[in-house]
Amino acid sequence: MNKVELGARHRAMREDVLRMSVADYAAYVGVRSVTVYSWEAGRTSVPHTVLAKLAREHSISVPWLLTGSGAPTEAAVVVRGARPSDRSAGIRIPLLALGVSAGSPVTADDAIDSEVDLATMLLEHPESTYFIRVVGDSMSDAGIADGDMLIVDCSLQPKAGQIVIAKVFGELTVKRYLVVDEAPYLRAENRRHKDIPITADMDFVIVGVVRSCIKQL
Repeated sequence: MNKVELGARHRAMREDVLRMSVADYAAYVGVRSVTVYSWEAGRTSVPHTVLAKLAREHSISVPWLLTGSGAPTEAAVVVRGARPSDRSAGIRIPLLALGVSAGSPVTADDAIDSEVDLATMLLEHPESTYFIRVVGDSMSDAGIADGDMLIVDCSLQPKAGQIVIAKVFGELTVKRYLVVDEAPYLRAENRRHKDIPITADMDFVIVGVVRSCIKQL
């Protein structure tokens, strides 16, 4: 990920979408103007709380800000435009009344118990949720494999023990966030990969908490 390009997208978002001056934008997100200049120059990372605020209140696409893919606004990017107000128009999938046995076979029954809206089931905060595909096997022992699709919520405050998407020196990575003796670090769930200690002088920010993992079998 090119940090200068990310900063340029942030500036374009502020000027062309929000139409705010640096001073107004700094006041809106609760930082000093010099911090905004630092974000837009690519010197420091934008906190996940600011990303969540932009997504929630202005429909700014977090994937676009981070990677440049898609459109600046998330109406057509995150959950294909799903919002709490229009979930009823989404695709609903039948849920059979009978659970499937992982042990001895049970009698089959095609009775439908209800219908499931996948957006309602999987997305607690659809306006600040995005999908990202896994590349690599550093989280394989946590059941996350290369090619899996992760559902990431950038409105949540990350807690120790959760799997997160973090930006480290401009690069996105998925790891487990842990704190030991007040020292935070990112743990790989594969012994062949190294953990990442988090220090005060590093360019680091958690951009979202992983809520679900979608696999193809």
